Amino acid sequence: MEKVDVFVIGGGGTGSDVTYTLAGAGLRVAMAERDRLGGECAHFGCDPTKAMLKSARVAALARRAAEFGVRVPSVEVDLGAVMRRVRRLVDEETAEGAAMFERRGALVVRQSARLTGPHSVRLDDGSVVEADRVVLAVGSRPAVPPIEGLREGGFWTNREAIWHGGGLPNTLAILGAGAIGVEFAQIYARFGSRVTMVEALDRVLPPEDADSSAAIRRELEDEGIEILTGARVTAAERRGDGWRLRLDGGRAVDADRLLVATGRRPNLDEHDLDAAGVRLDDHGRPVLTDTLRTTATSVWAGGDATGELPFTHVGGYEAEVIVADILGHPFPADYRVVPRVTYCDPEVASVGLTEEQARAAGTRVAVGLARFAEGTRSFLEGEQRGHVKIVCDAADGQILGGHIVGETAGELLGEVVAAMAGRVPAGVIGRAIHPYPTRSEAVRAAMREAAGGD
Repeated sequence: MEKVDVFVIGGGGTGSDVTYTLAGAGLRVAMAERDRLGGECAHFGCDPTKAMLKSARVAALARRAAEFGVRVPSVEVDLGAVMRRVRRLVDEETAEGAAMFERRGALVVRQSARLTGPHSVRLDDGSVVEADRVVLAVGSRPAVPPIEGLREGGFWTNREAIWHGGGLPNTLAILGAGAIGVEFAQIYARFGSRVTMVEALDRVLPPEDADSSAAIRRELEDEGIEILTGARVTAAERRGDGWRLRLDGGRAVDADRLLVATGRRPNLDEHDLDAAGVRLDDHGRPVLTDTLRTTATSVWAGGDATGELPFTHVGGYEAEVIVADILGHPFPADYRVVPRVTYCDPEVASVGLTEEQARAAGTRVAVGLARFAEGTRSFLEGEQRGHVKIVCDAADGQILGGHIVGETAGELLGEVVAAMAGRVPAGVIGRAIHPYPTRSEAVRAAMREAAGGD
């Protein structure tokens, strides 16, 4: 292998999609992956955590069984059995490995690859591959804050929180109350750990609408999770087999294990971006065109490598943008409607602007809020938590944002996403007949209220 049409660095979701599609279009494509094909999401993120969350939810429902007239004498979580199930599911999903790409004629290289020029990639074995085009799908790694004591290591990231191989910790401290922190907090609390979350900002899930954040905080605290917001960690100390976090104000948090969940950063450091002509902005993110080309016109970046919107579904969309540009029928990336879901219980799902953001932009805002407790389906099933909130432009009824907290919130959000993508005013959805009894009636009610209906 001396020259290829396209060299893809990274075999996670974005890189895999680019490789699979371009190879199918007849291009000579090589893809390098130094760790596991499928990337972070399949092995250390989305997929194993969702399987763990399901086990945690089953345990929580079993503890409530008496509410539904079902007798479950005791509920015990077998962490080993849970993780064997998770491993089986991950292995099943990724079993094809390189075969699916090789059947299409792509070459899969199982070693590190370093961008060394606008058309050159150096592999671990010292060989250099020339490529007409290069795609940086290099993924991301945990961003560890510069807190005294953390540089020595020994803490968990999302990887160790899944595959640590030890028993259940009696106590767990989580630094960061974003989506990763919230999901693991609920997993371990429901498995039996005593969990404390520490967040420097003033609320959990800081990017979410204030009403969503407040709602999920109540639910987490009802499960016994201690949440410290507006709390800055000044130092982290190893104490025997455990940790002590020192907070400003003099408080300390002790725990057997510490999970650092304070965001992620792109894996760009090891590449010679200057030699390739790839420029970064002041935040360390690649400067990109609307078709995801970098400042080197032969190099694209997608997925977590962009440093923004680190969601698997966004990476898949960006793969489509990159492929279309390489094949000569480009279209601009459009991030107007990007949904996100935190898969705690109840789920937190959102798309578009929060009420605060819409008002800060100077828009005259109309808001509709419907609580699931007011619906028949939620009442009958004993799942009355949460709400649907719709944020609209009061002038024309266009939906600016949708925010749902509740069971299957991620599925319900699809209707809001479709309406926003099609620029359908809230009043149209609010007048549409929705099936009874379903939770989707809350979406309709919130749309009607936002549109000024009764």
